[in-house]
Amino acid sequence: MCEKPKVGKFQKDGDSVNILKWLEEWYESNCDGDWEHQFGISIETLDNPGWLVKLNVNYTLYENIPFDDIEINRSEHDWVMLSKRGNRIECAGGPRNLEELLKIIKKWMEDNKPDSTAINTHTQDIMNGRKFRDMDI
Repeated sequence: MCEKPKVGKFQKDGDSVNILKWLEEWYESNCDGDWEHQFGISIETLDNPGWLVKLNVNYTLYENIPFDDIEINRSEHDWVMLSKRGNRIECAGGPRNLEELLKIIKKWMEDNKPDSTAINTHTQDIMNGRKFRDMDI
């Protein structure tokens, strides 16, 4: 019989599951048959060690919302850095900071959620932009 692998201090917690569900829902809400082919989310590992998250907000409600850079250095392996470069939020953090990075992005989106009038206007602008972008000129 094989021994169960040791997983350190890892604990299942509802918060971690919720942040992944939120990310899945945000991604799916932007998939329209076009957006997901050009934009999206990437999560990679870094060799220092750590995480790199890139979340593209092109053609979303958040593309024109400012994002203040964040840099927190607690220790060699406990740090986060987030910034917005053009229409992409780029985040990096220590090996146990992935959840924190995602929570910071989620909070920024919640704090900057446009009202329904802005949503309808933005949706129309996106549709017009896509129609214009896809036209043969």
